[in-house]
Amino acid sequence: MAEAKPRSRAAMIRPIVLLIVLGTIAFFVWRSATRKEGYTGGDVMTTGTIEAVHVDLGFKVSGRLAEVPVSEGSSVQAGQLVGRLEAQDLEFQVGTARAALEATHATAAQARANRDKAAQDLARQRELMASDATTQQQLDAASSAARVAAAQVAAADAQARQAESALAQAELQRSYAELRAGEAGQVSEKVHEAGEMVMAGTPVVTLAQMDTVKVHAPVDETRVGAVRPGDKVKVKVYTFDHATFDGEVISIQPAGEFATRKDWGAQRRDIRTFTVTARIPNPQHLLKDGMTAEVTIQVGPQAKQLSQAQR
Repeated sequence: MAEAKPRSRAAMIRPIVLLIVLGTIAFFVWRSATRKEGYTGGDVMTTGTIEAVHVDLGFKVSGRLAEVPVSEGSSVQAGQLVGRLEAQDLEFQVGTARAALEATHATAAQARANRDKAAQDLARQRELMASDATTQQQLDAASSAARVAAAQVAAADAQARQAESALAQAELQRSYAELRAGEAGQVSEKVHEAGEMVMAGTPVVTLAQMDTVKVHAPVDETRVGAVRPGDKVKVKVYTFDHATFDGEVISIQPAGEFATRKDWGAQRRDIRTFTVTARIPNPQHLLKDGMTAEVTIQVGPQAKQLSQAQR
C-alpha cells in the first residue's frame, strides 16, 4: 500500500508533462509556419558611424617641400595656402622662357624690318623696269627677296607664339608650387613635412569637409527593401543625448556584406546586411568623424503600403 501512492502520483504527472512537451512542440511548429521575416511596417532603426568627406591635397608637380603652414585639427578656408614647394628650379624655367620670348621678339622685329626693306626694293625695281632702267633679272631677284623676307616674318611670328606658350606653361608650373584648399575643411592628417621630397599627385594634406557629413548604417536584408533614396533620417549621437540631426538617404549598397545573424526560426539562409548611407548637414560641426550614431530611417509611404498589402 505504501508504494501505490507514489505510482499513482507519477501516473498523474506523466500526462501533464507530455501535454506540456506536445504544446511546446506545437507552438514552435506554428511559429515556424507563420513566422515572417520581411518588413512589417514602421521606421527602420539601426546603429551607424559618422564619416566626414576626406579630400587629399597634392601638388601637380614634383619637388621639395618648403613649408606646410597648417597643423592637424586646424580649420582651413577655401583658397588658403596649405603647402609650398621650393621654387628655384621653376623660377629658372620661367626666366629661361622669358629670355627666349624676348629673343624671338627681337628676331621678329628684325624680320619685319627686312621684309619692309625688301618690299621697298621690289617697288623700286618695278618703277625702274617701267622706264627700262633695270633688267628682268634684277626685278626677279627683288621679288624673290621680298617673298623670302615675308616667309621669315611668318616663321619669326610662329616662334614668338611658341615662346609665349612656353612662358605661359612655365608660369603655370610655377603656380603649381603653391598648394591651396579648394574648399573649407579641417586638417585631418598632415602627411608630409617641410624638407621632404614629394612626387606629383602625392597627398600632402588631407582635409575633412565637416559642413556636411555622411552616416553609414547597416540594415539587414529583412528590412532594407523598405528603404529608398530620399527617405528622411534622424540621427542621435551619445555626445548630445537630446539633440536630433536630420538628413536623408542618398544611397543603398547594392551588394550584401557579412551575415549579422542566422535565421534559425525560418530555417533559411543567414541574414546579411546592406549599408545605407545618408547625408547629414553639419553647419556647426557638432558631428565628428567616427562618432557612433543611432539612426532612424523614416520609411516612405510606398514601402508602408507594400507592407500592408503583404499582411
